[in-house]
Amino acid sequence: MENKSFLELENEFLNANETNYETFLSKLREVLDYDGNQIAPKSPITDFNYEEELSKHILAYEGEESKTVLKDFRTIFDGAIRPHSPYALFNMLPSPLLDTVAANTLTQLYNVNSLMDDFGGRVLLAEQQVSRSLGKLIGWDEATGISCNGGKLTLLYAIKSAIAKQAPRSTKEGVPSNLVVLTNESAHYCVEHVCSILGIGSKQCIRVPAQKDWQMDYDKLKEIVQEQVSKGKKIAAVICCGGTTINFAHDNTDKTHTIVTETLKELGETYLPHFHLDSVIGWLWFNFNSEDDYLSFDVEDSVRYKIEEVIKRQVGMEKFDSFGVDFHKNGLCPYSTSFFITKSKEAFNSLNDGSYSYSDEDYHYGKFRAYRYTIENSRPTMGISSAYVALRRLGISGFQKYLIELQEMSLQFKNAMENYPKLKLINDYSLGWEIVFLIDFQKVIENTTYSESNIAQGFIHYCWNKCNKGELVPLISFVPAYKVHANSAERTAYLLYPINLASKYEIESILNALLDVIAEFEKDLLNGDYIISQKAMEKPIR
Repeated sequence: MENKSFLELENEFLNANETNYETFLSKLREVLDYDGNQIAPKSPITDFNYEEELSKHILAYEGEESKTVLKDFRTIFDGAIRPHSPYALFNMLPSPLLDTVAANTLTQLYNVNSLMDDFGGRVLLAEQQVSRSLGKLIGWDEATGISCNGGKLTLLYAIKSAIAKQAPRSTKEGVPSNLVVLTNESAHYCVEHVCSILGIGSKQCIRVPAQKDWQMDYDKLKEIVQEQVSKGKKIAAVICCGGTTINFAHDNTDKTHTIVTETLKELGETYLPHFHLDSVIGWLWFNFNSEDDYLSFDVEDSVRYKIEEVIKRQVGMEKFDSFGVDFHKNGLCPYSTSFFITKSKEAFNSLNDGSYSYSDEDYHYGKFRAYRYTIENSRPTMGISSAYVALRRLGISGFQKYLIELQEMSLQFKNAMENYPKLKLINDYSLGWEIVFLIDFQKVIENTTYSESNIAQGFIHYCWNKCNKGELVPLISFVPAYKVHANSAERTAYLLYPINLASKYEIESILNALLDVIAEFEKDLLNGDYIISQKAMEKPIR
């Protein structure tokens, strides 16, 4: 038997004394071989067919050289958004702090697992340190939490906790058929799917109509509670909006809690639903703990108002049971870094299979087991590492300044847009920093048979095609059925999302580039050099 590996171990793996880091860094440099002259929002890509590409097998009998593989690997980023470009304005996709990426990378290099602390060391402690720190922002001194992959899982953990609260035997015997979940009509579209996954059923997710400013209509909320109780239903959870991607819908937490609990009491019900704030965006406001926090900053009145108004709507969080956080949206962490935060460690019992109860003994090193309450067993730890580093690097004041800077950058864009008659801002009421606007295509409307929505779709497709070629064109999006207020008429609008702090230094260049591509689009369309497809595009932002 030959006592030799088929691989050169020193060049393929981190060695035991970790002296060959340079080998890893050299491999990283191979992947990062970039000319540095391109600041476009997307890496160029040519059109391809999935079936044709899949017919080209990547798995050969013999392996390939490292340099060849790593060089070719870079092509998988063709067509991907480059969030570090100031022209990337498509969605809430920030360029992550380099420190968080470094921590993330080291976590992968060590191949850390967060199944249990015997395997993962202090990573489970770091997970709870992040969770406790976030909870303390709103006065939850005993907060615990779970790192997970995306806001949808934070909702899943919340509703699973709600089911266990209302039906303790459900962990062993299944979900009863009388449970319902209430949420704002503006809440994320995945709430129904989560209800379906958990066995409540998508039809048992009841959406409460919104009032003008996208808060729940609280009179309707009371009526729905009364109606559901009269049908023999039990309200398992109330999911409040805590800031949405568009229009920043945010419910009043104190008012919601009061109306639901008092109505149930009036009806003779003795239980309390699980109250969850879907604050995957709005958590950033938690960093402003008091009026002094935002009064101490020298900011525009409109920015101060937006901060103050959201804080007022969050005042009831002391009565809530859980909330969600997406660090990859506005915590300067890489995808995917989300946390489900709950008020106490009782969640570890409500989320397990009903066969285990956590005790003080579990909270000693070597005894802590996360797999009992998490969806995954083989949980990645990159989100824990990234969030831990982000909190340490920025601190409360850093997140305060970040939110203010985002709001001020949005205001700078809005002020600059006033100098461009072709562009009209229409979402000035939003408490967020997204920019929804119209483009004046009247000349096209008058000289073609295309509708406003056809033109919008055609323009976005035209714009995206240029981005796919690697051209320096702002990567924006569109909203096919946008409503300024809940009771407004729907219309097609455009979305510009300033999230890269470097964009504020390029505002004039960005808007000029947008005007240039608008002019090119109109010219090509009117000359017959560009034909708009009649096939409807799926909404890019929901």
